[in-house]
Amino acid sequence: MAIRVLKSALNATDDGHASLQELSGNATLIFYGTEEAKEGKNAYMERRRPDFSKFPRKP
Repeated sequence: MAIRVLKSALNATDDGHASLQELSGNATLIFYGTEEAKEGKNAYMERRRPDFSKFPRKP
């Protein structure tokens, strides 16, 4: 998946709009698999505020 995103990013400038859509779709798929995304989804389903404090912030 990481190589797919890297290739999409490199080709985005040359391939135009379609390549940008592919890049954003791949990045979204990667995010949906993270623990932060799962916490957000679960909090929404349970009608509570998400607790992102357990995840370290990266600069």
